[in-house]
Amino acid sequence: MRKVPVEQTNDRPVTMGTLSKRNGGPMAAPRSTRASSSSRRPVVPDVIVEEAIHLFAEHGYPVVGMRDLSKAVGIQSGSLYSHIDSKETVLLLIVEQGINRYIDALSAAATPDLPPDIRLRLAIRAHMSVVATSPEQTKVTFQQWHYLGPDNRARVVELRQRYEDIFLNIAQDGIRDGVFRKVPHIKATLLTLIGGLTFAAEWYSSSKSDSPEQMADAIADALLNGLMTPAEGANASGARRRR
Repeated sequence: MRKVPVEQTNDRPVTMGTLSKRNGGPMAAPRSTRASSSSRRPVVPDVIVEEAIHLFAEHGYPVVGMRDLSKAVGIQSGSLYSHIDSKETVLLLIVEQGINRYIDALSAAATPDLPPDIRLRLAIRAHMSVVATSPEQTKVTFQQWHYLGPDNRARVVELRQRYEDIFLNIAQDGIRDGVFRKVPHIKATLLTLIGGLTFAAEWYSSSKSDSPEQMADAIADALLNGLMTPAEGANASGARRRR
């Protein structure tokens, strides 16, 4: 597997601390409360992934070094390599787990036996539910995967296609069944929807927003109003939304 090259400063990897000195300002280190709590936990892959998700989401993958990650986990940086072989390996694991989580949730909710408009609404609900439960991993999954090397990016592109195909198949079934209008450039329309959904982790807050289901229904209403044929739209509002 090709690894992302690490920028060097005096033959040492650039971490948040060394990068901040060159940029003329301090970069916040991992929070001591997390580091101290992590040091009392057994070092297992799940702990490393959990801390990496937090660091990558808060600071960005490029500026987080292995020393930052080892400090958050609560072990020496050299010991971290006995658990993982590179920072990119951790990022790939986070991204693949994140996308698969969305694929599983959407596939379970939007089963093929349901009408296309209901499937689309349930798929959006499932997506927002995952956003609400894992906002940090969502940010890393959909916004930082491009830091992977070429071979790993290719793996992620294939996985992302499976996720996008769930929405595309629903739309195509709806057009075939006469539930949705024949919208020009339907894939571009859906990619716009997907882009908005994946960005929801940036603005959704369980303490400030409505429930994930309420937010999903608002998004679904706006989308379905543009997709559904007039007859289907008149028949579907109300009863189908209550599902």
